[in-house]
Amino acid sequence: MALNGLHVTAGYAGSYRRDKSQPILGKIIWSEAPASGAATTNVAPAISDVFGQPVFRFRSSADVYVSIGPTPNAAASPRILVPAGTDYDVFAEPGDKVAWSAA
Repeated sequence: MALNGLHVTAGYAGSYRRDKSQPILGKIIWSEAPASGAATTNVAPAISDVFGQPVFRFRSSADVYVSIGPTPNAAASPRILVPAGTDYDVFAEPGDKVAWSAA
């Protein structure tokens, strides 16, 4: 199935095995494809003593604006431009949600 819109993955950067390989996105907690203008139903996980600060990874089928926060609004600043077909990683605060709109 082709991607239509924005796909969000939440997890942690790196690995709990700090002496092993360091993937950019290590432990995945959840993923979602929210509708334009709607916030994710899931929130960024808590900061972990083992895994560190949570990360959102975005991938979009078109250029979009993304907003992150407790009540994100992608129609207003601050927001991030996420280019189509590109993985885009951003650190998040626990409890943050994501919303997006077409660029």
